[in-house]
Amino acid sequence: MFIMAKELVNKGLDDFNWKILQELQMNARITIVEIGKRIGLSAPAVAERIKKLEEEGYIKGYRTVVDYDKLGLSVPVLIHYKATKISHSDMIKMVDKMPEVMEWYGITGTHCSMLKVIVASTKELENIIERLQEFGETSTSIILSSNTDAKVVSKK
Repeated sequence: MFIMAKELVNKGLDDFNWKILQELQMNARITIVEIGKRIGLSAPAVAERIKKLEEEGYIKGYRTVVDYDKLGLSVPVLIHYKATKISHSDMIKMVDKMPEVMEWYGITGTHCSMLKVIVASTKELENIIERLQEFGETSTSIILSSNTDAKVVSKK
């Protein structure tokens, strides 16, 4: 894990909250007791702070990172997509229903969105591209390698 060098300023978070966020980003399964030991607070104090961070929307959820190759999904792809025959909101509804689309982003530039797609074969990829091209233009790149370790946001 890496720590961002850029300093972030947020009046709603004190040093303890930042330390809690950093610990949870590095390991979301860390115990409240262990966080308390590492940052110098009692477990009940840490639990209350985590609850408030969740309620205030600083913590949006907890996720499991899956090894897609082990699941037989060995073709990761980025697709730049420009919807030309449907509205943006209809395009979002369409890609949200596609289980192969792991993430999507609204972007600037010649394409209006970028989709992260993971499939088992190039034949499946071809089917997805054909489906998307019914409603717009695609530009596809197969991901050969990546650093999927999430970076840790830090106050520093």
